[in-house]
Amino acid sequence: MQVYRESGVLPTSQRFFAVPSPMARRVFFYVTRCGRYEYDAHFFFQDDCGVARLDSHRNFFLLYLKSGHMHFQLQSTAFTLQAGQLALVDCRAPHAFFTDGPAASLWLHFDGALSPALFSEILSLHGGHQNMDLPPESPIPGQIDAVIDAVALGSASEAVRSQQLYGILCALLLPTQPSERAASPVETAMAYIQSHLAQPISVPQLAAAVNLSPSHFSRLFRSSTGLSPHAYIVQRRIDAAKHLLLTTDLTVKEIAGRTGYRSEVNFIVSFTKKVGLSPTAFRTR
Repeated sequence: MQVYRESGVLPTSQRFFAVPSPMARRVFFYVTRCGRYEYDAHFFFQDDCGVARLDSHRNFFLLYLKSGHMHFQLQSTAFTLQAGQLALVDCRAPHAFFTDGPAASLWLHFDGALSPALFSEILSLHGGHQNMDLPPESPIPGQIDAVIDAVALGSASEAVRSQQLYGILCALLLPTQPSERAASPVETAMAYIQSHLAQPISVPQLAAAVNLSPSHFSRLFRSSTGLSPHAYIVQRRIDAAKHLLLTTDLTVKEIAGRTGYRSEVNFIVSFTKKVGLSPTAFRTR
């Protein structure tokens, strides 16, 4: 994890990099960089900056806006992205985007042999628009979050990441009507985890919540997210702890309790192992 200091990007933001293998470049979809950003009113990105010329940026960009507004200026169009919408951009063409107030997003830079063709087909399906509405129950934000976790933790093979990306792009290409689709067991479990972070959560408990055996649930969860249920729970708790450390004056002990740790010592050990800094050092830095 990197705390990013770009102007307008808040210290709570995260950015991760991935270097695709030669085989991945030939046959897979792959991520080059991704992250979770929180912005203030001063964020502005223009395609003539140094970052825009890096290979990791000159590909396709998928951004889901969690809150706020983001304004895009592209080669032939301009639009304002609203919370709950998604933007799909070809970063090899002229582009700029900026905020005028607080906002938060999940984002991916990706590429692959079929990416240009899928990009064109998705835009054609959406009438040429590069800003797209998502239904409230859409799995795409959770799928993007899972890809970011897989890159951040290095916990999934390039083949699994390719499957995750392809699933997201296919969902944009072949959207399912809200009335036709129920949440998957994995999506239901992820929502359960997020709403019960302060409480003990076990794999048998999650499996029971989605009416699966623990072994089958664990296999299904790992194949969908690239993480074991336990690793996903720990990652969500650490993410929540980071947010509380940087945005509140709660003590380390209080944060440990709010993120599901039975003792302050266990929390400090887990946090330090995952982040590379103790909670106090992370907050100070």
